[in-house]
Amino acid sequence: MNKPNKDLTTPSGIPIKPVYTGADTAGIDSDRDLGLPGKPPYTRGIYPDMYRGKLWTIRQFSGFGTPEETNQRYKMEYSLGQTGFSIAFDAPTESGLDPDDPRVEGDVGMGGVPVSSLQDMEIMFEGLPIDRVSTAVVASPWTACALSAMYFAMAGKRGIPLQQLDGTTQNDLLLFTGCCKLTDIIPPGKMLPLCVDVVEWCARNTPRWHPVSFASYNYRENAITAPQELGLLFANAIAYIDEELGRHRLGIDEFAPTLSFHLAAHNDILEEVAKFRAARRMWYKLITERYQAKDPRSALFRFHVQTSGSTHTYQQPLNNIVRIAYQTLAAALGGAQSIHACSYDEAICLPTDQSILLSIRTQQIAQRESGVANVADPLGGSYYVESLTNEVEKRSWDYMNTVEKQGGLVAALESGWIHRKFQKAMMEHETKLANGKTPVVGVNVYTMEEEPFKVPLFRPNPNAVDLQRAKLERLKGQRDNAEVASALEEVRELTVRGDNVMPGVMRAVKAYATLGEIQGVWRKLYPLWRMPIGI
Repeated sequence: MNKPNKDLTTPSGIPIKPVYTGADTAGIDSDRDLGLPGKPPYTRGIYPDMYRGKLWTIRQFSGFGTPEETNQRYKMEYSLGQTGFSIAFDAPTESGLDPDDPRVEGDVGMGGVPVSSLQDMEIMFEGLPIDRVSTAVVASPWTACALSAMYFAMAGKRGIPLQQLDGTTQNDLLLFTGCCKLTDIIPPGKMLPLCVDVVEWCARNTPRWHPVSFASYNYRENAITAPQELGLLFANAIAYIDEELGRHRLGIDEFAPTLSFHLAAHNDILEEVAKFRAARRMWYKLITERYQAKDPRSALFRFHVQTSGSTHTYQQPLNNIVRIAYQTLAAALGGAQSIHACSYDEAICLPTDQSILLSIRTQQIAQRESGVANVADPLGGSYYVESLTNEVEKRSWDYMNTVEKQGGLVAALESGWIHRKFQKAMMEHETKLANGKTPVVGVNVYTMEEEPFKVPLFRPNPNAVDLQRAKLERLKGQRDNAEVASALEEVRELTVRGDNVMPGVMRAVKAYATLGEIQGVWRKLYPLWRMPIGI
């Protein structure tokens, strides 16, 4: 009989039948639930012709060593055909610490690029066409104000009108308070207003800029399921929207069109496609029904996809090339606006020039040779995909409501509820790997005693910390320190009054105040927060 097999499920635990028929989609109303691409509820895509009108942006997440070295890497990537830049900051930068802080010596430039002032941002983008190519400033919510301001100030000094500047700030509250451990940050409840200050300021001053990219990619890397990924994604978006609407400064249609999203692509191609389709439909319902948005642009779910780093293995690392290609295919079939195909060696080291080339070429082959870009929503109408889309959506709403029952995103973070869920999911994942219930080629099936091939290794510049410290010392001796002090005082006053802090932050970065100095204003005003792990 054609019933789901309890022993065969998607990675999210959704039971799978041997075959799907029209009976599995009998409850779907084509106009209400699917529509056409470019039409509500946008299940089939946000644009009528999708990739025939514009191919997705190829955006590699990169940065290392020093801003000078990262600049050369960006120029190489651009010459290979990359169509968008994406800044990977190092851990000290994401924590809002300058390289002269004695605690960060071993981390400067190791996992990303150090940026401590407008000067570093200027060096990093020297000679790059940011007037024609969008940039993702992948900043933590803690540093989003300052790092975004540095990018805006850099563009302004180059004569690029902010109204024309295109790009995105990561600025995701859950990502860096639930998924990453930062040093000396303030509580999520105090950080959220700073996050929303970026959204509010950009809606008024940089209309083409996306001031937040809700990054469920990182939530998913903590071993949760596809429906849990979407549930947390929209719970996070609700927190931002409610914070802004509670200020009574902007209406929903004045800022919702600027919101964007960053999702994961894992190994189960069809479940991932169903997730992307469900996400578009959920956003349409959420923004029009709950928030009564009227502008059609508010209901467009614009999203970037990154292939899943957590699925990479250091055993038989060349296998990752195949995983990345399949995940890129899932993102394309699901209608992403921007894709980052990870580099196959990321389980071992930062990407080499060879692996970056292969990642870019993987996307270019998908765009130009696979045929996947020829038709909008090519899997639409599949009995299985439509049934799976419905089930993912249902489970995602349920999980979003579960988060809201915890008091919403901020309460769920500060209580440790989300951290406990992540810990439980990761432990269950490791157990399934160990007992073979989750097969991974090269790890627990088709293993080999010795690696058959050697891969090149990338090693960051070990002198990055000395170079950055010397540069910072020179900067502090050359700038107008009285103006820096005055600008930092303005940031403090704006914060205390509850006004938007971005005008003061813009003034501070233009005076070449450092990242650590700007974050120090808020460290003095608020208590520091420790991630509630184990509570």
